[in-house]
Amino acid sequence: MKNYGFTLVEILIVIAIIGLIFSVTLPISYELYETYKNSLKAQEVMLYIASLKREGFLYSEEKDISSSEGALIVNGEPKFFPGVYILVKKPFKFFKNGTSNGGEIEIRVGGERYKIIVSAPFGELSLERIGYEKT
Repeated sequence: MKNYGFTLVEILIVIAIIGLIFSVTLPISYELYETYKNSLKAQEVMLYIASLKREGFLYSEEKDISSSEGALIVNGEPKFFPGVYILVKKPFKFFKNGTSNGGEIEIRVGGERYKIIVSAPFGELSLERIGYEKT
């Protein structure tokens, strides 16, 4: 009589190999996921800045941009983004005609640092990752 199937040793070896694969790939996958979430928060800030430029043009309003205690300040009103620290290096404006005098906004999210550059005179926006700080 012939027995079919796997022995206990074979099953344990396969489980050990699968455990080893997960122990290597899971931390890397989690770190990539955290980086992705942080970049989404930075993009959310950038989209908000783009909407300020658009609103300024559509409604003929100037928008003064600065920061205080990690919050974005727009025309004296604070705008908070949960889990995001914002630092405007030098206050800048979006003018009524949609142009800007340009500026930089540094964003810190979960140990990662990003920079939004607002170019003068047309107010083009660009987002770049500038570093990672271990916390």
